[in-house]
Amino acid sequence: MIHDVAVIGAGVSGLAAARRLMKEGSSVVVVEKSRGLGGRAATRRLSTGSGIEVSVDHGAQFFTARDIRFMEQVSRWQEEGVCFPWCEGFMTWKEGALHDPNPEWKEPRYACREGMSHLGRRLAEGVEMLREFQVSSVSLSQGLWELDTDPLHKDSPLLARALFVSAPIPQAVHLVGSYLSKEQRKLIGRIRYGPCIAVMARYPDSTTPPPWRGIQARDPEGKISWMAWDSLKRGEGATAAVAVIHASKGFSSHLLDASKEELRGAGEELLREAVMIGGPWMSAPLEFIVHRWRYAHPEGPNVPGGFLRAESEELLYLIGDGLNGGRIEGAWLSGVFAAEDLLLRGRGK
Repeated sequence: MIHDVAVIGAGVSGLAAARRLMKEGSSVVVVEKSRGLGGRAATRRLSTGSGIEVSVDHGAQFFTARDIRFMEQVSRWQEEGVCFPWCEGFMTWKEGALHDPNPEWKEPRYACREGMSHLGRRLAEGVEMLREFQVSSVSLSQGLWELDTDPLHKDSPLLARALFVSAPIPQAVHLVGSYLSKEQRKLIGRIRYGPCIAVMARYPDSTTPPPWRGIQARDPEGKISWMAWDSLKRGEGATAAVAVIHASKGFSSHLLDASKEELRGAGEELLREAVMIGGPWMSAPLEFIVHRWRYAHPEGPNVPGGFLRAESEELLYLIGDGLNGGRIEGAWLSGVFAAEDLLLRGRGK
């Protein structure tokens, strides 16, 4: 089967593009190398001592809505029970002390009761998905994109008339960089990603919830950039006491090639550091898990329009938050804008 469009990556941008194209009748398939959906809007399931599983966000912790179109989308998600306004500002740790939220930054921060991965699951509804399809190579022949994976995979190769790539820029360039102009490669070459080490720590159920939902650490020399009491996202009756800690870029950058043992040691170090901010109780969780995000924080210039279209006749688009200012909102808009560009050119089907 030849699809109108193939999308590499089931993150927010890829799924948003797929839904927008499908709305206009395009046949779309999304391929994803893992089982999960939503990219860095990711949620883990932790088992408590009583065997109950609880959701914990270890990637994106919340999102905001400033663009009118995304605000309308968020409003629909609220009506559908996908997300809710979690808070209007976070405390700040700087100069060795906690400070109340700055009223100038007061705006709704949205989260999901079932975890941030609910965004990906909702966007993927009705979309043809091929999970555990890791693209090994991309080629173009007679106007058709060919996506190859394990030669024994029943769906390989996959063929499509247009291709959207929502992977992080370094991975996207590895796959399709030869189809971009020199100027385009130079532009996106200025986009960098900061890594992040995330710690999910479970405490006794009897732990008194701290007086904060989230804390943004502003110490340029510190090891921590963010802390959250994740259980407050789950609402009343949450069955576990879980904190999430994100390491700073500087601390995380030294652990890109760390072993599992080294990552666990880094988690212990972050828990000791958290004591200064949250209190002594934070040093002794019942258990903790460490996750490494290699492409956590995109930095660099926005691409005009929020996406990159190959300058040649090939129907190729690069999308994602790295091209559009970061954040979940940037990812969603990047996918939608690119899809509408293809439709305006009359090439979406």
